[in-house]
Amino acid sequence: MLVRGLIFVSTVCFALAGLMSGAGVGSAAPTPLATKYDSLVTDDGWKIELRASELVVNPMSNIANSFASREGWVSARVGALITPAKGRQPSQPVQSAVLEQFLVIGCQVDVSDGATFGFGSSIGPNANVTISGVPGVTVGGSASVSPSISAKLKPGRITEISLGKKTLQTNRASIRAKRVHVRVDGCAGPTTVRVIVRFSASTPTADDTINSHSARMWL
Repeated sequence: MLVRGLIFVSTVCFALAGLMSGAGVGSAAPTPLATKYDSLVTDDGWKIELRASELVVNPMSNIANSFASREGWVSARVGALITPAKGRQPSQPVQSAVLEQFLVIGCQVDVSDGATFGFGSSIGPNANVTISGVPGVTVGGSASVSPSISAKLKPGRITEISLGKKTLQTNRASIRAKRVHVRVDGCAGPTTVRVIVRFSASTPTADDTINSHSARMWL
């Protein structure tokens, strides 16, 4: 029984060590991402345009010095425009249009159910994603982390956080989120982020939506 116990503990330690080595160390250098643009002409004769710019991701070393935590900040601006399509006379009025911006966070392995190093200390009270600097953002946490000789390693998860939503009052609108602080806890292995933007327009006879996204970046 003793031999089996030693083998089990060693296996868990190697698994955690592999995740720690794969996590990497956050860089302090901001990484600008390419501007994204898309447009379409609706069946009613409107041209709707969507542009994402000022996209920057800046990973930082987390102050907790934990292998299961990540920190960084993200900046992004999204703009939308509605105009009559070239050579077309719109047949219906635009009744509503909504511009949205999201931050998508991907965690390779969720260790929020428990992960320890055999020292009898917890790696944190809660496993969650924290977003600061954006009005009205609420994110639910997950289960607490408890010390244990074994680790429950679960497949990763993807979390989508709103960085702003605006209903158009004229034919144009924009949303800018600058240096939004992002903190991810309870995640072993690489953590990635991506900005997604969406523009929807509605008339009495048609609904149209454009979606675009930035490149994936490590946090």
